[in-house]
Amino acid sequence: MVVSASTRETVAMSDAQQVGRSTPRPADPGFLTGTARFVADVGRETWTPEHVGDLGPIADVVFVRSPYASAEIVGVDTAAAAAADGVLAVVHADEHGVVPTGSVIPGVLPPECAMPILAERVARHVGEPVVAVVAETLAQALDAAELVVIDWEPLDPVVELRSAIKAAPLPGVSTHRPRIDAPNEPAASNVVADHEVVVGPLDARPGEIVVSRRHTNPRQMPAPIETTGQICGWDAAGDLHVLCANQRPHGFRDQLASLYRVPADRIHVRTPHVGGAFGGKVGRTPEEHVVPELARRVGRPVRWIQSRGENFLGATQGRGEEIEIELRGDADGTIHSLNVHLLKDAGATPGVGAALPERYSAVDAMGCYDVASVTFRSQSVLTNLPQVSAFRGAGRAPMLAALERTIDEFAAVIGVAPEDVRRRNLVQPDQMPFASPLGPIWDEADYPGELDRALEVVDIGAVRAEQAARRGAGAEQVLGVGIACYHLQTVGSGGAEEASVTITPDGGAIVRTGTTTQGHGHDATWAQIAGDVLAMPIERIEVREGSTDETATGVGAVGSRSLQTAGVAVRNAAGEVVERARVWAASLLEADSADVVLADPAVGGGEGGFHVRGVPARVVSWSAVAEASHTDEGEGGELSCGDVHSVGDRCAFPSGCHIAVVEVDLATGATTLVRYVAVDDAGVRVNPMIVEGQLHGGIASGVSQVLGEAMVYDVDGNPLTTSFADYAIATIDQFPQFEMRPVVRPSSANVLGVKGVGESGVMGAVPAVHNAVVDAVAHLGVRHIDLPCTPRRVWDVIAEATRG
Repeated sequence: MVVSASTRETVAMSDAQQVGRSTPRPADPGFLTGTARFVADVGRETWTPEHVGDLGPIADVVFVRSPYASAEIVGVDTAAAAAADGVLAVVHADEHGVVPTGSVIPGVLPPECAMPILAERVARHVGEPVVAVVAETLAQALDAAELVVIDWEPLDPVVELRSAIKAAPLPGVSTHRPRIDAPNEPAASNVVADHEVVVGPLDARPGEIVVSRRHTNPRQMPAPIETTGQICGWDAAGDLHVLCANQRPHGFRDQLASLYRVPADRIHVRTPHVGGAFGGKVGRTPEEHVVPELARRVGRPVRWIQSRGENFLGATQGRGEEIEIELRGDADGTIHSLNVHLLKDAGATPGVGAALPERYSAVDAMGCYDVASVTFRSQSVLTNLPQVSAFRGAGRAPMLAALERTIDEFAAVIGVAPEDVRRRNLVQPDQMPFASPLGPIWDEADYPGELDRALEVVDIGAVRAEQAARRGAGAEQVLGVGIACYHLQTVGSGGAEEASVTITPDGGAIVRTGTTTQGHGHDATWAQIAGDVLAMPIERIEVREGSTDETATGVGAVGSRSLQTAGVAVRNAAGEVVERARVWAASLLEADSADVVLADPAVGGGEGGFHVRGVPARVVSWSAVAEASHTDEGEGGELSCGDVHSVGDRCAFPSGCHIAVVEVDLATGATTLVRYVAVDDAGVRVNPMIVEGQLHGGIASGVSQVLGEAMVYDVDGNPLTTSFADYAIATIDQFPQFEMRPVVRPSSANVLGVKGVGESGVMGAVPAVHNAVVDAVAHLGVRHIDLPCTPRRVWDVIAEATRG
């Protein structure tokens, strides 16, 4: 059904309704045939940004990077490199005046955390860029980079989190670059963020049972299929043009405006197709910040396409937590208090990651349970490792994984089935919307119902019977089953999203938003939302986004926020277009606007339009309305409306229950995922195919983290995982068919009833699979296995348990 935006008249058009359909994504044919264009596909002969003209041939940049995690830069000799064939510029910190005036997230982290665009006197992690070499070709830049000589004085690195708290403060920008606009005083410690929340009574109860565990959540690579890439050039008027792979072009524009002290409206950032991001393309790395300076120096566009090796060395990473949880409860399974201490690795140049514990982990510290007392303390600390930023499920996934693992351990101690402990403590449907003592309001959900549905689908009794039979027979291939209940706060850090809808002269529409798809299918989703409001076939709707020239503002696609912000803005803007168009249509129909309704798009050549209520035979098309609007508004006038939407203090909480069944080989420690059940409530599913695809990706990411993914460093801060040969990202042969069971419980937090889904899969997958692996070997006396559960680690735990 399509609902008229003003009169709310229901029009019998069920065949035309778009929301709720698995509509193919318009961009997919390009991805499948290889015709979709990414940053790296731009030819080097010349670069012609839209509406600008030829900026000239593109030069390439290569970075000379630090081989040390911590070392003083004693001297830099670039003479041989500068004289090499094709070299246009060789730049290091002493040769430029681009000075950061604050951290990459001002207002959250202090100026002392500023990130230099090239290492300033001290290199602070392996892979930090020190010298930039710009040449006519990539090959020439690579050859010249080999000629740069740097004199180093190695320093003692700080790598381990607990050591970092006690260690002397790492050298910061403010201590060795006097040009920075910040206090020239060393930091007091390596703790850059400290947050504490205490709610509820803290008194111990007689007879309570206490379970404590320290959980490690290793660093993880976002590992997008496309690495970061960027092309920058300045035009004759002094405007900066940037083509980049980025999740948040408007935010990146604003960062560059601050760094280069150029008005934001003189910087034009555009993203072509972006091949995945997952939190790793937010524009907060030194390389992305220095390329505009290089382009300015050589007077022509400069391109940097990150190699996969560079991605492992210097890209922002996710996770990096140690979480201590003390759970107190009764023998019947009631949980009455949680005490959490979270240490967060911020890396050497702290960014978003340092702020995640306060913004996300703290407010989700009690999961989807009704817990009377919660104490949460977090500390984000500097280390001599790359920057930690957001990664799918940022802040919330690590906290929930630790909590769900602890609940399983609590269940084992008291001898109660883990599903029964969860059922006893989950917030009930009649408590919704639930005002969490930690701050947020949780919207409509049925957590116990999701748990029961997942248990039914997996047939928990049959799985446990087979598990017992294998154990009784002394089988080497043992089964484990793991359960995880989740929800997550979406949007989180807030921020409004802008959208506009414009009717074109041919009766189609252009939807513009400040978001940026990285494979999310916004081109289908926004068209479906607008199409239902306009009663227009989505084939006639073009979606434009990812450009600072299309909208003035935009936060970007982060934090499972797009549908609740941009989606609602698209709906509102389309509704305003309908109201304005109704007036012109009424004039053309010689009727009162109150009597004019949207027409079935199947009438009037498939364009749609308006007719008088009860007289569907005479339709005024959208093109006729657009022409009337153009005439009425004067030359250049158009029928266009915009909206800026913020969720305010009511974001949605998607939820679900995931159950994993694994097989562990006791002889080798190898784990095989044999079944995976996912019951997920994402609210209204605008495009069910896209929603399920998002869930698939999130689940795969979570499974991969449990079974092998981890960035590993030695005591000197040297990375030991520098390619996909040693970074164990999961491959398709490691996954069974996922057994998906959708739940649609519309949210009252927004008019679309949507909840977000981009991070849901990983929220359930990590604890479900982790609990399953531990459960598989629990009969041997194993209580816990640290992540990742690699074959060697599982085998070691089995060997230790059987020796005892």
